[in-house]
Amino acid sequence: MAAASRPVQARPKSPSLREQWDAFAQMAIRLLTVLFNWAITFALLGMLGLAGWAFWQKLQVPVAHVVVQGATPEASADWVRRDLSAVIGQDIWQVDLNAVQAQLLKNTWLTRADVRRVWPDTLVVQIAIHHPIARWQGDQLLDSDGSVFQPNGMSRGLANTEALPNLSGPDGRQWAVWERYLSLKPALAAEGLEMTGLIENSRGSLDVMVQGGTKIRLGTEQIESRLQRLLDVYQKTLVGKLDQIAVIDLRYTNGFAVQWRNPPAAPKKKK
Repeated sequence: MAAASRPVQARPKSPSLREQWDAFAQMAIRLLTVLFNWAITFALLGMLGLAGWAFWQKLQVPVAHVVVQGATPEASADWVRRDLSAVIGQDIWQVDLNAVQAQLLKNTWLTRADVRRVWPDTLVVQIAIHHPIARWQGDQLLDSDGSVFQPNGMSRGLANTEALPNLSGPDGRQWAVWERYLSLKPALAAEGLEMTGLIENSRGSLDVMVQGGTKIRLGTEQIESRLQRLLDVYQKTLVGKLDQIAVIDLRYTNGFAVQWRNPPAAPKKKK
């Protein structure tokens, strides 16, 4: 019986020099392609960055103008511009709009101040102010919305309030006093009496002020009927004499008392 022979395995053939070179060339091409793509990407990013920087630099424009909307004598456009003079020349995008608003609202005449940028070099300021209808407690003003504010720094605005009625009363009573003023004024005007103010004390007692500084004391009750008692006889007894009268006191069941500014001298006794 013949012995079986083992098959002879062929040794793997080494790649030729040409094959090795071709493989190296393909790998180099792939690497160069990747590097090229990265280079293009970085170049584009760099160009975009430079373009963005150049665009941003063009946006950095100093503030040259302040446009004021809603200006009044109490808060004039010139005053707003003077108050914001520090922002002129600042980079428009670096201006703190909240700080500008806070600066403007230090003027207590203002109820609102809105500030916005308008490129390239302008700030637009929209303002709104109080609309006073009366003086309150001497140095404050009553706004048409019922709020009270202390005017500051605007002498022209204060001059415009000199003709307003003077009201006074306990804290929180400003609107009630105003409404009472409105209710009493027409009856006085019908007799030629100009009502210039109304005072309510802590007990609710009312004093009416009329032209010339004369005070009419009404007390706390029967206000309308007491006032009518005076008006019924005013034309016959007191018309033309208010400049001589300090106080008319109506707090009596019947009639009233008059306090003269310069009481007539008592008649001399005969010897």
